[in-house]
Amino acid sequence: MNFHGGNIYDYKNIKYDFSSNINPLGVPESFKNALYNNIDMLSKYPDREYRELIKSLERYLGMSGFKIILGNGAVEVIHEIISLSEFDRVYTIVPTFSEYKRGALLSNKEFHGVECYNQDYTGVDIEYLLNEVRENSLVILCNPNNPTGYYINNEEMKEISEKLNKKNCDLLIDEAFIEFTPDYPNSSFLSNLCHCPNVTIIRAITKFFGMPGIRLGYGITGDLGLWERVRQSQDPWNINTAAVIAGCTVLEDMEYIEKSRKWIEEERADFYNNLSKIKDLKVIPSAANYHLLKIVKKGMDAFNLRDILINEGILIRVPTGFYPLTRGYFRLAVLDDKSNTAILKALNFVFRMVGNESQSKNTGFHRRTYTRKN
Repeated sequence: MNFHGGNIYDYKNIKYDFSSNINPLGVPESFKNALYNNIDMLSKYPDREYRELIKSLERYLGMSGFKIILGNGAVEVIHEIISLSEFDRVYTIVPTFSEYKRGALLSNKEFHGVECYNQDYTGVDIEYLLNEVRENSLVILCNPNNPTGYYINNEEMKEISEKLNKKNCDLLIDEAFIEFTPDYPNSSFLSNLCHCPNVTIIRAITKFFGMPGIRLGYGITGDLGLWERVRQSQDPWNINTAAVIAGCTVLEDMEYIEKSRKWIEEERADFYNNLSKIKDLKVIPSAANYHLLKIVKKGMDAFNLRDILINEGILIRVPTGFYPLTRGYFRLAVLDDKSNTAILKALNFVFRMVGNESQSKNTGFHRRTYTRKN
């Protein structure tokens, strides 16, 4: 059940990784400099209370008075919260991030994936979701959702949290991609936490700050009981020193943050518009840094497409783990202009060749098979 993007290690010569939704600006220079200047800190244990890191997070979030749960990546925090929830049932909207289901099953809890999207994944039937959820349950919502990119606005999310609270249900909101949304920080539900005691929010520095190799995720909650249970359960020093240095540095790197915001604002719209020109693809609008696409041309599915593109050094995210998506769906990250241009060129070529075997034989493009590493 480990269904994730970014697995470039199974293949040879991947030049463009569209399977992983990471900021293409890469590791901030501020972190590189800070790591070099503080390299001697690696000879010491980190502060077990992580006081400086928590202060940096509070400054970045612009809030205090809530408890912060630190994790070796957001997945660790998600699994801890699921495992230590007082409830035995977990609900979410599907398709979504596979770790919610995995976390529930590992904790021997019931998992319910509610299918309440409309046909083209551009809307959610919230009333249907709320009617499906039983009392005394944990509900997890990825916002914006992975892989659809659909964003539930704060007014709707507040309605969800209030109605769930009446059912004695907790709501876990995974905001791993929230910094990429057009109206951030107003798009985050953080400012509503004080009015919604049943809500916990998950974040990470992995995506927006282009650092998946630095495993640092965190949760923000007003639930003291949950915070204490997680704190007692976690291993000591679960955050390494490099991640501490990263968190204390990049969260205050305003130049990188502003540059990233400008990049996503420009590239997301351009990428969507150019993908929409390919008549054999249907592109789902997204509030995040990726797009879900559906292949509408007969004789091709996402797995065929992946195998063809791998030979061009391009990796896409197929629908494995994203139930109930069919084989025709795949997800593409929004990368830099050079990368986006490369895949647009490849996609246009592939769909031009499908159904025209004489041309594909001449080029050799369609006939190649991908190679896995041993």
